[in-house]
Amino acid sequence: MPELPEVETIVRELRRHIVGKTIAAVRLFWPRSVEGSQSEFCRRLRGMTVAAVFRRGKYIGLESADGTFFTIHLRMTGKLVQEMAAQDRKHLRVRFNFLDGTALHFVDTRKFGRLRLWPSREQSCPGLGPEPLRQATLLAVLRALSTTRAIKTVLLDQTILAGIGNIYADEALFATGIHPLTPAAALNHGQQKRLARSLPLVLRLAIGRRGTTLRDYRTVEDRSGENQEHLFVYGRSGQPCLTCGTAIEKMRIAGRSSHFCPRCQKKTV
Repeated sequence: MPELPEVETIVRELRRHIVGKTIAAVRLFWPRSVEGSQSEFCRRLRGMTVAAVFRRGKYIGLESADGTFFTIHLRMTGKLVQEMAAQDRKHLRVRFNFLDGTALHFVDTRKFGRLRLWPSREQSCPGLGPEPLRQATLLAVLRALSTTRAIKTVLLDQTILAGIGNIYADEALFATGIHPLTPAAALNHGQQKRLARSLPLVLRLAIGRRGTTLRDYRTVEDRSGENQEHLFVYGRSGQPCLTCGTAIEKMRIAGRSSHFCPRCQKKTV
């Protein structure tokens, strides 16, 4: 699933390519991709000029000057492309045709992605926690945690912090030397400070590399990310730790895979 760096990369490319363009028509090839009334979605977006593109957590938001606002959540395999590859055609779910003759295609192999029209930008995406890109914000969130849930599980909870997924939770915990099973409330002040410093850095470095491409993720400009070449633990189970040489281990935590170095991230609680 595209996480914050991948979605941020997509948003930045969308700004370059569709801001100022007017939607001439919306065609639904898989109507269930749209939450709510499909007819209203198509009607409201027809004639909409894209004034701004935003990211909130893992959501992509598009807004017009008159306040029309809708979101796209890519979920597991969704992607937005200008030009479709031959293998993508059978997975096309929604197409936005613009007045200038160009188009934006929502392609989604597993059909989990969702588009939704909202009353306003301010009322969209309720329940999301703060963005994890500011150290001060993160430190405040971490110091307020009283749960005994594993810190890995907490980082994936979108109501606590918006946009973090498996890849960057694993990478940030490795960078901080924290075992993923450590109870969130058991983090000491030093660990909280290191995690609050490391997580934004891990995310910003990944954004600079256009995100991580492991299988499905491609940018709007049909480019892959480069961050997969810089992963320390995620997807490297059985391989030597790049810091100490110990074999990277993989375990399931709350139903999600977690990768860590048992030597660099010793379980102390």
